[in-house]
Amino acid sequence: MDDREAAEGAAAEAGGQGADAATDPGAEPAGDFKRPYLTRRSLVGGAVAAAAVAAGVAVGVSRCDKGEEDVPAEPAAQEEDASSKKLGGKMTMYTCCDEALVNAFVPAFMQQTNVVVDVVQRSAAACRDEAAAEVAGGIAGADVVWGGDAGWYAAGSECFARYLSGENSGVIKDCRNTDGYATPLTREVCVIAINPSQVKQLGVTIDGYESLTDERFAGWLAVSDPTTDAMAKTAAEELRAAGDALPAYATTDDEGNVTPGGEAFLSAVWAQAGGNVRATSADAIQDVVDGAAAAAIVYEQAARSAEAETSQVEVVYPKEGCAVALGCSAVVRGATNLEQAKAWIDFACSEAGQKAAAEKVCLRSIREGVGETSKIPGAVAGDAAVASDDAAGGDPAGGDAAAGGDAAGSDAAAASASE
Repeated sequence: MDDREAAEGAAAEAGGQGADAATDPGAEPAGDFKRPYLTRRSLVGGAVAAAAVAAGVAVGVSRCDKGEEDVPAEPAAQEEDASSKKLGGKMTMYTCCDEALVNAFVPAFMQQTNVVVDVVQRSAAACRDEAAAEVAGGIAGADVVWGGDAGWYAAGSECFARYLSGENSGVIKDCRNTDGYATPLTREVCVIAINPSQVKQLGVTIDGYESLTDERFAGWLAVSDPTTDAMAKTAAEELRAAGDALPAYATTDDEGNVTPGGEAFLSAVWAQAGGNVRATSADAIQDVVDGAAAAAIVYEQAARSAEAETSQVEVVYPKEGCAVALGCSAVVRGATNLEQAKAWIDFACSEAGQKAAAEKVCLRSIREGVGETSKIPGAVAGDAAVASDDAAGGDPAGGDAAAGGDAAGSDAAAASASE
């Protein structure tokens, strides 16, 4: 076993001490919960590579003769003048992003730069913790981490390298990198993905978070672990904010002091999972597709991708409002392939990178006028910063600018819609 494999194994063992499948997402985990360790795999499939090669673009994937599998390889040298020469080389990426989003960004980056990308899929917590373990041990591993809001990158200089892309000034103001470490690449909107046939059989109308607490819905909600999954963490924050606005969940003590009902509402919704907490939001939405669950709280992009692929999923924008989180990426401190890692950040937040991804998935872009530009429905009351396509104080011409607070630094931003 080489040093890298040993480090990955040690980090996985340490990461395995995470949260239990309890109904209270804020509770400490019980010791008997064993979280699945997501194995390493390439998400950029041979079909994508073949299409790129057919177009005459070297993407760092070569096909052996006689029908053998695609294998990673260094890009073939090309005769180009200095002005058009591509970067080349290789890079390792740890990501918690789903396959559709990875395949929307990474192949285009490979085509643009000739950089071979080794994609390693983990939970958000495992991406962070394994990269930190590698940095601490001086072991070459991840060059970049991608996925999760700025809160997942709170280690700052202990784990990540400061890098501010030249593209930063071109994105929506409140979607910019403000600390030098976490660069937002996407705006992720929380929605409810439902299995319409299962919901119909239950006789429940799902129009928002409160409808998920219907007693007929008990055991039919798919949730993921908010201590390890980026989407679940955002969803938990959103449910707290929504619950704070619901008088039915508030409590009053003997002295007349009112405690908002955010935590009570969060627990009530999470209890509908019946204790079955999935490792990732990808697992949760797969339960909806398979009919094992009738609904799951997931990101809009993932829900729309599932909706496009199967008739078993419909997307519901909760009437209480939609939280918005900024999906970030950062260069790992001491990255072996530093120039390639910087090039990834540059490309992914550039207009070209955003447009390329928007052609593949439902993308709420960090750039004005790119991807899905429809108004983000609803509003969630709370302390989070405001981010909306038409929020007050935004750019009236583009309508994509966010307003109010440092969205890049907040864990989740409430989407404010004009009445």
